[in-house]
Amino acid sequence: MFLLISPFLLTSQFNNLTTSLNSIPTLGFKLETKYFILEDDFSQIREFKPYLEFNKSLRFGVGYCRLKKSRGRILKFSALTFFGEYLLNFNRFWAAEIPFDFGLGRIKNISKGFYSFFEPSFIIEYSGFRFFNLGFGTGLRLSLHDRNVYNNDLTVQTLILRFNLKFIEIFKYIRELKNT
Repeated sequence: MFLLISPFLLTSQFNNLTTSLNSIPTLGFKLETKYFILEDDFSQIREFKPYLEFNKSLRFGVGYCRLKKSRGRILKFSALTFFGEYLLNFNRFWAAEIPFDFGLGRIKNISKGFYSFFEPSFIIEYSGFRFFNLGFGTGLRLSLHDRNVYNNDLTVQTLILRFNLKFIEIFKYIRELKNT
């Protein structure tokens, strides 16, 4: 039965995506912190991501991520990230996201080398605040890196906390203040 219905569901989703891409995008910016265990130590990656949002269902952007320094650890990495997200809106305030992040950068320990990753994830986001959204979720960061620089594996399960600014709402509010 599912095989008979699935082509109709996929066609409906594809039509929704093409309609979204034809809409006028809004500008947004999000800060994400991703937590994971590395070398038996609680570590975090900080990400800064500007994006364009289409019809409250698609986001595309480019950003930057880096491993936050930890006591005593020399290991560092940073990367330029490219991402796309599909949003499933449940109601006015709650949505789920399915993001896919790709990154290319450098890893540094005593020497330097390449670092790259692919990270699919799942995030629940609350948008009931006027100027920002809050989200949480989990992902799996699949990494490739120069083993001559760092021999251990960097593929990790991540816990994601997100702060997302609504630039269009902030801009409208500032414009209203100037007009009064």
